[in-house]
Amino acid sequence: MATTTVKSSLPAGLLPVVIAFLLMTTPYVTCYTVTADLNVRTCASTSCTIITTIPSGTDVFIFCITNGENIKGDSQWDYVGYSSNGSLLGYVSDYYVDCGGLCPGQSC
Repeated sequence: MATTTVKSSLPAGLLPVVIAFLLMTTPYVTCYTVTADLNVRTCASTSCTIITTIPSGTDVFIFCITNGENIKGDSQWDYVGYSSNGSLLGYVSDYYVDCGGLCPGQSC
């Protein structure tokens, strides 16, 4: 599967700083593990552009949650931070994130 790069309007090198700031200042940011190879998308739908794929077993930080496309009975999507090949932000289906049920968090 090809990975699509989405360009940010932030200056180069600033995205990791923004993510670090969000991790320190957002009260509901929690780390959870993805349960399958999981596509990170630009919005809460499988029709949205894939930013990257997170390998199964990887930890992600959930910044907020939103409703989106229903995936196997779960319409909650999580806006996550993930850093393996650089720092990335995007939406993943909550169905594939191990939170012991629906992941808690504030609305996006």
